[in-house]
Amino acid sequence: MQDALMAYFNGEKHAGLLLAGVSVAVLIAATLLFRARLDPRSFAITLGVLALAQMALGVGLYLRTGPQVSRLVEQLHSDATGFHAAEGARMARVQGNFVVVEYVELLIIIVTAITAVTQKTRPDLTGVALGLLVSASLLLAFDLIAERRGAEYLAAIAR
Repeated sequence: MQDALMAYFNGEKHAGLLLAGVSVAVLIAATLLFRARLDPRSFAITLGVLALAQMALGVGLYLRTGPQVSRLVEQLHSDATGFHAAEGARMARVQGNFVVVEYVELLIIIVTAITAVTQKTRPDLTGVALGLLVSASLLLAFDLIAERRGAEYLAAIAR
């Protein structure tokens, strides 16, 4: 069980670093776009603001994972039954939340894509829509992979 726990949380920790790293790259791209010309400025600002939020999310995930793993390993060794009950319930909630979040991200992707295509004459609105589209797409990919990793971990808990 400890191997499954470590595999899941190592994946979470690396995903946090990856999200933070990709967010830095997006922030750099947003800065370059902002300086390029006026039309893409709303796109650049939206990308930049969301990249900062995603960077905080990634760094937060990375920083909280180590202490969380330590507590869970300690609980696994001291109270395996309690660990399985509590962690199984927590992960079932996490997995359910992933489904909801993924559908929200998908809805954002659809609405912003439609907005970007139908509102081409409104560059500020189109820029915001495109920034949200890029951000939601990145988060959807991140969450789909995390959900798959979580399903493997939940299955290990259930065994």
